[in-house]
Amino acid sequence: MFHIFCIKMPKSELIDPCRKIPTQSIRSSSAECKVPHTRIDDGAAIQQIYYFGRKLGQGSFGVVIEVKHKETGKKWAIKKVNREKAGSSAVKLLEREVSILKRVNHEHIIHLEEVFETPKRMFLVMELCEDGELKEILHKKGHFTENETRHIIRSLASAIAYLHKKDIVHRDLKLENILVKSSEIDEDNEMKLNIKVTDFGLAVQKAGGSESMFQSTCGTPTYMAPEVISAHDYSQQCDIWSIGVIMYMLLCGDPPFIASSEEKLFELIKKGELHFNNTIWQTVSEAAKHVLQLLLRVDPAHRITANELLDNMWITGETHIVQRPFNVLELMKEWNNNLDIGDVGSVEELNRPSTALPQDDMSEEQESPVSSNGTTDLAAEIEAEGGSSKPCTPTKQAC
Repeated sequence: MFHIFCIKMPKSELIDPCRKIPTQSIRSSSAECKVPHTRIDDGAAIQQIYYFGRKLGQGSFGVVIEVKHKETGKKWAIKKVNREKAGSSAVKLLEREVSILKRVNHEHIIHLEEVFETPKRMFLVMELCEDGELKEILHKKGHFTENETRHIIRSLASAIAYLHKKDIVHRDLKLENILVKSSEIDEDNEMKLNIKVTDFGLAVQKAGGSESMFQSTCGTPTYMAPEVISAHDYSQQCDIWSIGVIMYMLLCGDPPFIASSEEKLFELIKKGELHFNNTIWQTVSEAAKHVLQLLLRVDPAHRITANELLDNMWITGETHIVQRPFNVLELMKEWNNNLDIGDVGSVEELNRPSTALPQDDMSEEQESPVSSNGTTDLAAEIEAEGGSSKPCTPTKQAC
């Protein structure tokens, strides 16, 4: 939870000449904090800075509204949360999200422009993603092509690698938490989406370096990693599993694990048996399926990392050549398998590049919000009691 420091100043100095509203400076203890955080007496004062437009989403204790900066003309999304209605737990998640967003700056992570705070509400001015949630686009399309999926996963992997380098674990990656800033159609008539990772309410920053582990069960069941379900110690590799679930869904339209109850779903996830039975998979390359097997390995120690995913030849587009295992565990594992079938090969042979992707040994290879188009009533929206930043999605958040 962040701390608020109010600096006492003469009344004449409490007027910000640019905003023309009474302000008090709220400073974060983090040296990286460059996001303005302003305390105001009344949310209506924000109307002096922004024109309010359409609703982008509404929940039980908040609302997201499209706004336009009066001076620059630039469009933003304001996430307004009623702290009294939200309760202490939801406010804690919101404060955690603000704290994380103040520390990050990446082209595929949602940008937090500034924060306003009143005694009852918080207003987060965030980057506007006019094309909405990736989930909605997938629902309309049915599934993405392999090239379209590659572009999305490359962007997502870049964002997650950046977060993991800063020891930040998202813990709730899912289609609903990936927004689309813009899209274009290339010369092959395929979509190129500019995605933004959002919703950092469950994100945490590890305190003890790369070996830090977590135990709290967080996330959304469909995207939850086996180690999280089992309540075992887990690390940032839980995000990698979620990327695998997202990639699988982008390619075929359905989750990799489906069951009639949460209990049965968790059993399937812990087994981690991937199936490619849908006829759609006949159009997907073996290299793409191999990446899924690397992402959705039950043992997080054997799961590919975000940086390794960025270097993977399917991601880079060099699918005509497949590297042999370079990880020591993978080398030993393949060597033992070869012993079992009477084919003892040298380490040099294991490291030799292959020009074809084996069909029967895929798992053994390792590679380095919009509801209404009308505008909202300004005063009514500011004073309205309302909720979460976007339509509610079933999320298990027992942190």
